[in-house]
Amino acid sequence: MKQRVAIVVQRCHERLVGGAEALAWQYAQLLSADYEVDVLSSTASDYQNWDNDLDPGTEQREGISILRFPVERGRTPYFHALHKNMLAAFEKPPTADPTNRYGWPEALEEEFIRAQGPNCPGLLQHLAEHGDDYAAVFFLPYLYPPTLDGIRALSHRRWALIPALHDEPPAYLKTFARLARQAPRVLWNTEAERRLGKRIWNVEGGNVVAMTVATDPVSAATEKRPYILYCGRIDVSKGCALLLDGFDAYKSANPDSNLELILTGNDVLGIGKRKDVRYLGFVDEQRKFELMAGARAFVQPSPYESLSIVLLEAMAQGTPIIVNGQCEVLVDHVITSGSGQVFRNQVELVAAIDQASAMPPDQRRQLGSKARDYVLVNYSREQVAARLSAEVEALARG
Repeated sequence: MKQRVAIVVQRCHERLVGGAEALAWQYAQLLSADYEVDVLSSTASDYQNWDNDLDPGTEQREGISILRFPVERGRTPYFHALHKNMLAAFEKPPTADPTNRYGWPEALEEEFIRAQGPNCPGLLQHLAEHGDDYAAVFFLPYLYPPTLDGIRALSHRRWALIPALHDEPPAYLKTFARLARQAPRVLWNTEAERRLGKRIWNVEGGNVVAMTVATDPVSAATEKRPYILYCGRIDVSKGCALLLDGFDAYKSANPDSNLELILTGNDVLGIGKRKDVRYLGFVDEQRKFELMAGARAFVQPSPYESLSIVLLEAMAQGTPIIVNGQCEVLVDHVITSGSGQVFRNQVELVAAIDQASAMPPDQRRQLGSKARDYVLVNYSREQVAARLSAEVEALARG
């Protein structure tokens, strides 16, 4: 009989295509060949309010059991008031101790975590009653109450934290630092993320397991005009306002350029009508990869990434990249691969777009080849599956 493994994540649905949700589902897929896998999640698909829009109970998909539990407390104006106070405090000069940046008592920190939701008592009850059935339990990301309270519901220490850590205001809560330091095992996505964990949580060790991405090459999309591309959630927190403003500035400085900006994904920001900006909404995987393969460059403007799946997917299609220098993980991808550009302000973003637009085909192919080689060497399915299975076996041995 196969051993059972659980993966706890705040959302799980096939239409959720990025971030921690994609990482959780991929780990479930990789482990399902050798283990019985349960994904424990909520009945919510929208993180902005955590409404119960999915059916509770068990869904079978690809041989994996998805157990969804109702949300009994989502987000309210109270959370947004707490979050506003956090952001105001975050703007002040940091203290000497990065894990005590706010000076909040433990009770207030935990109230903030639970106020942001989702709170699923049924999930906690399941872990309390059936946690011993699992050889290993993985919790991701660090940010939400199913991780904090789910870990406390277990009666054993066969669990691991997969932080998906970003350098963002909530990461500086003392509660998260303590949780990470108490973890039997920590699984990082990149060396840069591990360095961040050392810097703000004082966490030593942990292994880089990472994530595999699709690497089969596809034919490039044939569009009427040259374009740069962004795929993902279109949101201020993802740097998309910066990207749109930067592209507007590029077009103002280069009025004769026929370059377009194409965006795909969920438009939370509200793009509106913009000259030379084309929003395609959700596209299927094949179309996404074709757009990546045909782009002059793929732009990742987010300042908060622990890996950036979509960036690696674009690199696997041989596409040069432009990334936000505020994110150490993204800078590492550029420096290690030698396949892109880093910007730290709008002036540098405009220059990067200009360079990508004017790049000769031979140079683009050279950079694209470096990008693809980087992904093949570091993010193959076999490598990630082996590293992940080793973590399960280490936890199962106690």
